[in-house]
Amino acid sequence: MEVDSIKEMFLASEEKYGVKYLNYIGDGDSKTFNAILKENPYGDDNPVTKNECIGHVAKRMGTRLRNVKKHHKLGGRGKLIEGLIKKISLYYGLAIRRNINSVEDMKNAILATYYHMISTDENPRHEYCPLGVDSWCKWNKAEASGIDPSSLKHPAPMHKDIQEHVFPIFENLSNDDLLQRCLGGHTQNANESFNATIWRIAPKHLNSGLKITEIAAYLAAGIFNEGFSSILRVMQQLELTIGTYCMSFANKRDEIRVSQEEHRSHSASKKARKARTDRLLTQNALFEEAEGLLYGAGIAD
Repeated sequence: MEVDSIKEMFLASEEKYGVKYLNYIGDGDSKTFNAILKENPYGDDNPVTKNECIGHVAKRMGTRLRNVKKHHKLGGRGKLIEGLIKKISLYYGLAIRRNINSVEDMKNAILATYYHMISTDENPRHEYCPLGVDSWCKWNKAEASGIDPSSLKHPAPMHKDIQEHVFPIFENLSNDDLLQRCLGGHTQNANESFNATIWRIAPKHLNSGLKITEIAAYLAAGIFNEGFSSILRVMQQLELTIGTYCMSFANKRDEIRVSQEEHRSHSASKKARKARTDRLLTQNALFEEAEGLLYGAGIAD
């Protein structure tokens, strides 16, 4: 169904809107893009190219690590616990997002995460870490500041068993072909936010026909672009009475929306959310290290 809808959109784009959709932002599902390539909607002179949604790419690291943990029994004290998986996934996503203009810089930043985590006092591996006094790597930062980096002690490195299984994942998820499709830092965030607005009006778990879905899409477009004041204009067109409470509600919702966005974009708020997330990750990691893996598929076998 999704494949057919996308094909229809591409085939009708010139006739309906006078445009060619030459850039397709995918989420890892190859079926849709392969269907577009097979259809070749704009001819050989205007091929459709695919970019990856970097949000979906970043999630692949966590998925791959959890799979290898499950299949090779790498959970438990000092091993591939959930806190470490989330930490690696976070750094992988940041490596892509912070280097969206260069495949080489992306690759170096991804490899920096791995080698930094396996470094020891006897074998420091910070060659991929950023240089300079502003580096997040305290060893390279120390060297740039005139401090002997060998005076700093490394924490316990990633366990050898984990290194053996994790490095191929880092290699695979830093291949040039994948990173090339991440250039530009494209995401599906706006699309997913709009879809969520539609589903709040016409929930997916309820059966809705074409007309209801179309109405929900029109209302969602109004709310997404102009706020709840657009709903008041729809009511006006339908000659519905708009009372004081109705106007007050719409204005309040729009004020809350603006206030929430300002709060989210504020640096202090971002730091607080990150600190809260880090605390939870650390707490969960400590629980799993202290207790071992107490629950999991097949653990009682």
